[in-house]
Amino acid sequence: MTILTSTSSERGETFSGGLLAAGAVSLFIGTLLYIRLTPELGLPALAAGRTQALADALTLGPQRMLFAGGWAFVGDCLLVAACVVLARHGSDLLASGWALVGVSAMLAMVFDSMMAVALWPLAQGADAAPFLAMKAWFDFLFAAADVPFGMGTIAVLAADARRARPLVTRPVRYFGMAVGTAAAASGAAYVIGVGHLPLVMGLTVTLGCVVLAAVGVQIARAEGFSGELAPTART
Repeated sequence: MTILTSTSSERGETFSGGLLAAGAVSLFIGTLLYIRLTPELGLPALAAGRTQALADALTLGPQRMLFAGGWAFVGDCLLVAACVVLARHGSDLLASGWALVGVSAMLAMVFDSMMAVALWPLAQGADAAPFLAMKAWFDFLFAAADVPFGMGTIAVLAADARRARPLVTRPVRYFGMAVGTAAAASGAAYVIGVGHLPLVMGLTVTLGCVVLAAVGVQIARAEGFSGELAPTART
């Protein structure tokens, strides 16, 4: 008689679920700290608004920028690590969803680190051009990251709905999909130059973190999250 168990898999899922929840919470705190900045500085701005972002950076000082970017950066790193593990489990749809969320977090690592340490020194320079160029890159990456973040969240929740025992309830799933749709649409509109909805781009990340934290907690609590292994199989 051979006994096959998924104990190691379940332990890995418990850890990766906790990692996902921790990353989402850290990023959520980072988004709240971004609110302490001005919309022109902390969110994707139009070209005409970047001069105001420079003035705001000089007014607010480096500490607020460091706290916002730093907390968000830690969350980004944890989310990338969680997504690398989670993308190995489940269906193609589920794996693709986690891969997209991971891509979003990797893009966010770049622009959050800009906010934490790069923009303030550039703001103090005699020439405004380097700051304005870096802020334009920050804005583009912020918006671009919203697209895979939204699409990945939708894919993860859609895959979860196909499970025999979904991890999240229907209201949470529909709410998360709505948030993901708004994130992807607003980010894509900015990137291709047809719309500018900075509050939507920012708020959907905040709300999306709540959804991902809930998913992470459920993954950590669930047995056999991948849906492909029973807790114990005997032959």
